[in-house]
Amino acid sequence: MKTIIAIAVFSAVSFMQVTAADTSTLNPTLPVELKYAGSFKNQPLIQLNFTGSKDENVFNIIITDESGVVFYNADLTGETFSKQFLLNTDDLGDAVLKFEITGKKSGKTVSYRVNRQFTEHLDVVKL
Repeated sequence: MKTIIAIAVFSAVSFMQVTAADTSTLNPTLPVELKYAGSFKNQPLIQLNFTGSKDENVFNIIITDESGVVFYNADLTGETFSKQFLLNTDDLGDAVLKFEITGKKSGKTVSYRVNRQFTEHLDVVKL
């Protein structure tokens, strides 16, 4: 009888085990924000805000146009910082720029498209 009770208790306990969910991937995107920060000397100013961590503190930034021409490519290191880009609209015209930010350690990528349709109108869209 003790054996049957022990088997029943063991079976009940083994079915009651719960597997914990992996919560490390709840926020799969990079801690990066791109926003329009205003203008300087009638040129649009774009600001990248980084809120990384000790695990994710090295970022690669690539800025290209729709033809694939690379305007900027650099690695930045830090946990919480900002980087500003002044867009020369005389040289760029109405080109659509793509900002691609990649976390070097995780390999995660966030892309933004910056479309300047008019002098006073600038769209920043997260892809």
